[in-house]
Amino acid sequence: MDLKEPNLSKDPPKYLGTIGKALWRKLVPYLNENKNIIKADQYLLAQYCSAYDMYRTAYENVQEHGIQRPKYKTTLSPVDGSIVAKDFTGYAKNPAVQTMSDSLAKLNSIGKELGLSPKARHDLINLKEPEKKEEKKKISTADELKKFFA
Repeated sequence: MDLKEPNLSKDPPKYLGTIGKALWRKLVPYLNENKNIIKADQYLLAQYCSAYDMYRTAYENVQEHGIQRPKYKTTLSPVDGSIVAKDFTGYAKNPAVQTMSDSLAKLNSIGKELGLSPKARHDLINLKEPEKKEEKKKISTADELKKFFA
């Protein structure tokens, strides 16, 4: 595998979910146009697509079950184990909300590295080749003193 090959594979990794694979197929043509993206970046792209897959799955869970759910304390009868009371104790946050938040943080972080935000694209476009340092002429101490007193 040549890691300096400029193109990412059009085929997504098999381990990605359905949504992640669909995103992979949408992003690869765009990323392959960027000369700064190399084949080694496919691992970052896979992480990005995986995080997006997790975000969407968590989002669907929140849509179905809500941001919070009611909590109850259930009291059982010691005699036969039947429910004696079910008291409302407040609300609990749906764990999918935290998954969404974590996934968004990963998407933002990895997206910047891949140039998927306006600022990151601007920074990638303006990348400059490192300038070669010119060798300075070596001036002897005597020459410097002559110059100073001249």
